[in-house]
Amino acid sequence: MDRLIRSKKKIIAAGIIGNVIEYYDFALIGFLAVMMGNLFFPSNDPFLSLLGSFGAFAAGMVMRPLGALVFGHIGDRVGRKYALMSSLMMMALPTFLIGFLPTYAQIGIMAPILLVLLRMVQGLSVGGEYASSIVYLVEQSSPNSQNLYGSFVSVGAKIGMALGSGLCGALLWYLGEEAMGEWGWRIPFLLSIVIAAAGLYLRRNLADDYVPSEDKTVPIMAILRHHRGEFWQFLIVASSIWIFYYTVFVYLPIWLQGSAHLSKAQAGQINTLSIIVGVVFIPLMAMVADKIGSLRVMRIAALGLALGIYPLMVAMSIGGYWIALAGTVVMVIFLCAFQAPIFASTVTALSYHGYRASFTAVILGSAAGIVGGITPALMTSLEKVSGDPYAPAALIAATSLVGWIVLRRAPV
Repeated sequence: MDRLIRSKKKIIAAGIIGNVIEYYDFALIGFLAVMMGNLFFPSNDPFLSLLGSFGAFAAGMVMRPLGALVFGHIGDRVGRKYALMSSLMMMALPTFLIGFLPTYAQIGIMAPILLVLLRMVQGLSVGGEYASSIVYLVEQSSPNSQNLYGSFVSVGAKIGMALGSGLCGALLWYLGEEAMGEWGWRIPFLLSIVIAAAGLYLRRNLADDYVPSEDKTVPIMAILRHHRGEFWQFLIVASSIWIFYYTVFVYLPIWLQGSAHLSKAQAGQINTLSIIVGVVFIPLMAMVADKIGSLRVMRIAALGLALGIYPLMVAMSIGGYWIALAGTVVMVIFLCAFQAPIFASTVTALSYHGYRASFTAVILGSAAGIVGGITPALMTSLEKVSGDPYAPAALIAATSLVGWIVLRRAPV
């Protein structure tokens, strides 16, 4: 029994470590968005600098579907372990190298170009890492714990975000804003190599009982030919989830400073605490989904968001620090309920294992990469153009409603 428990813990740790690295990096980009905007995209207009920083974020994210195609195919045709090892190595190096990048003041236009190129390499590898780890964990689980095992990927993501956000907050407090802007911002990127080394150690003897099929059909072509309905259904639902996800964990800290009138330190505290709440609630909601059904949990969350997000953000903007904190926690709980069941549901939507890695990778890579990746820049632009601080809430409400309609009309 002890050996079985240790084996399961090792499987979970090996499965989630790549997502710790991935979202550690995303937390750095989100927390340091304004600072890196000034360093790599200097402008007299702070809005344009911020938009440039989020543009670099989006450049990496839009590469995820391409990475999903490549590594999903590797996972189906070669093996899950090979996809996991290669994506981890390809993802870790660019994060580390960002810490050495010269700024715009040092080398001019080459600085943002190099940043965007490194983000694109990251995005390519992340597109395979995320889905490969989800498929691996779900296939290693028992039938009555698939949602729980699938949700551990998101736990890893939130651990990475907590590490990144918490480290940035600690450095900002210790060094001060001036030193942080001059050289301190490099430290979190350089420290990513420690997490990468841990990941390679955990995956060196990864158990993998998947045997590739002799079928020579390209998985994504077969999916689009024979499983088109399932593909579009899951892509729509996943897109609505990741719009909300990146609003909460990347854009919201900026919104709290501008529209809720909180300090950068207060917004950072709320962001870090909300990630910790997510670490707790994502497996809890997954266990609920294992008990009462994935579809039911996602429906409730989608409808609750569609009806409640606008008044929630209004209250957060006028209620001060504690109301903003409470509102963010409520958002995270809704997000966990909406997101927790999507992982295992996507993997098990296809009974044939030979297409699962490609199916999961392309859907989640497209939703998180293209849709989620442009969300921070979209929310920033939407608020700027409309002049309405609650415009992001209207978009979240609309996309959540669409997700609810799809979940209600189509069997998942």
